[in-house]
Amino acid sequence: MERMSLRKEGKEVRRGFALFIAWVVVIGLVTTAISLAQEYPTFEVHEIIQYKALPQYSEAPELAEAVARGELPPVEERLPKKPAVIMTSGMSDGPGVYGDVWRTVSAVPTAGWNWAAGVVGGWFGIEECMQEGLVHTGMAWRLKTGEPGPNLATHWEWSEDGKTLTMYLIEGAKWSDGHPFTADDVLFTYYDCILDPHVPSWQGAGTWTVGGEVAQLEKVDDYTIRWHFAKPFPVYLLWYMGYLNFSVAPAHVLKPYHPKYNPEKTYEDFINALPPHKLPPVVLGAWVPVYFKEDEALIMKRNPYYWKVDETGKQLPYIGEFYFRKARAGIQRDLDLVAGTCDQTHLETPGIFTFISEQARLPGARFKIIPGRWTLTFALELNLSLYQGVKDERDRALRELFRNLEFRKAVSHAIDRETIARTLVPGPMLRPLPSGFPSGADYYNAEAVVSYPYNPEKARELLAGLGFRDTDGDGILNWTSGPLAGENLTISVKVHEDQTACIDIVEMLVSMFEAVGIRLVPKVVPATVGQAMDTAGEFEFNMARQDFLSAPYTVLASLAPVTAQTPNWHRAGPGDKRDLLPFEARMIEIVEALKYEVSYEKRKELFSELQKLWTENLYTIGVIEGIYNTAITKRFKNIPIGVPARLHQWFHLNVMQEQVWTPKEEQLPEFLPGVIVKYSKD
Repeated sequence: MERMSLRKEGKEVRRGFALFIAWVVVIGLVTTAISLAQEYPTFEVHEIIQYKALPQYSEAPELAEAVARGELPPVEERLPKKPAVIMTSGMSDGPGVYGDVWRTVSAVPTAGWNWAAGVVGGWFGIEECMQEGLVHTGMAWRLKTGEPGPNLATHWEWSEDGKTLTMYLIEGAKWSDGHPFTADDVLFTYYDCILDPHVPSWQGAGTWTVGGEVAQLEKVDDYTIRWHFAKPFPVYLLWYMGYLNFSVAPAHVLKPYHPKYNPEKTYEDFINALPPHKLPPVVLGAWVPVYFKEDEALIMKRNPYYWKVDETGKQLPYIGEFYFRKARAGIQRDLDLVAGTCDQTHLETPGIFTFISEQARLPGARFKIIPGRWTLTFALELNLSLYQGVKDERDRALRELFRNLEFRKAVSHAIDRETIARTLVPGPMLRPLPSGFPSGADYYNAEAVVSYPYNPEKARELLAGLGFRDTDGDGILNWTSGPLAGENLTISVKVHEDQTACIDIVEMLVSMFEAVGIRLVPKVVPATVGQAMDTAGEFEFNMARQDFLSAPYTVLASLAPVTAQTPNWHRAGPGDKRDLLPFEARMIEIVEALKYEVSYEKRKELFSELQKLWTENLYTIGVIEGIYNTAITKRFKNIPIGVPARLHQWFHLNVMQEQVWTPKEEQLPEFLPGVIVKYSKD
């Protein structure tokens, strides 16, 4: 297995926990499972956020000192006319005090800061610290409406015919270098990044195609934009106007690198315009990267121009610094939490669920567990594309095989899901996932699930029916016809090195597949490499986390082949060429209907049909699902009750981290005390 040495340390730790796990399983896991019924309050939008002027404003001490030295304008000049006010009524502990450092771990390489071109900052909260969208999708779980909340767009209104959406932007907000944020940034992001086919943005024109036409965006004035659609009320698009999919990019920084505005530049120049050591990048988020050392650390400091305040007039964020230890695997975040050097983690590595749960109950424990939902999802994606990433006759033969439902059934029947779940975590925290949506997902319907459970004899029978025989007696089936005749049935499975649990699952799948005559070859790669392989379609199997399926309405474009880039396992090839599988045509119709459906009950009916098509055709092959808990330090205040690790968004957006604070007596010293964000004049 390639690069498996990267995870030896975490694996040895888990083995060391084995005896300990055995006796705490009933106490730890059953207690955690029972606690899942916890309810949480919901709010009206105005109870969480308002946009209004306040009588006075204040700022963090180090910023006040910079103002006194003449290095920054007064806080009143740095804030919008009507800043975003995070309301006390929506806070669990009320307005806070300045100070402290949020310590965590990033297990993905930092490639750079041009997020509009799909460049990764390192995930694990890094992107959420820097980026801002037009709407706030992370707020949705707390709102009575269940819809996205306002953010850079303070409010919006639909025309009577539903074909026009007017959005009003916050007036006077500034980028972290003091440059004004305006509608020009929004139009640049949309037309020159999202819609430009040469820019590998997170979403493309397909997502924004409504009624056969790409949505048009008009600048009315500096703080008003207007969307024009060919079909009425495409309300689903609001979910694509938030973080990542529409994280607004700084036009004044990036235009000089874009070939449209500078013919001397190439698209490669544009994509790589903001490498990781080019600090500090210009952002709209609450924190700005100021220090980066590869394989060591990334440090962010508070944004002096951040445009949100609390009700007392304090400029946010309260916490002055974010420290990301750079690691190779996500399990390091869990281990650092227990060691007291990390402040928050998603409990997504099943092998140490029990250990962390028990540590949280010890006297003097520094962290607590926030119960989650059944949304932690592990599944196999089989590459169904006949054109994207197909380089030779082997690729073509494998893709044809993967598209055969009988083969996909054989793969599903080869997987002993119960054994995988029990091996990773004894007890009720994991269970088999047949396919499709996790059981904690919005719109989940158990009656719509079709299952192909563990049955190795049936798997062997199906493979024999496809013509495979062990002709050389080595225990692995051989192709008996076609260009690969005589070769072993060997399939590589891509897995990202930061996904420890995925690696664990793949290790168990190797022997299960071998038992039915398939040689599975794990290919462990860095996440950035894996994402590039996804885009190029250069994988066979992909062992993936599919947590995005927990909120399917928010990711409609990822549920069927409605764009050239989606779904990940069936991308279109050059010229958008793609041969649909028979059931995919109906899936596309369902997704198109969901885009404009405002009735919850009708949406539920459509999702049930989609789920049945997904599961009976094994669109992806589920392995296991788990309860997605969060562990977080006890010193943090304003952690909303029941905040999910992953639902419509990740924890860092769901918690609204700019309003998190720590009492003075519990604060930790910063790694770069007194440092403020500064930009060179050039």
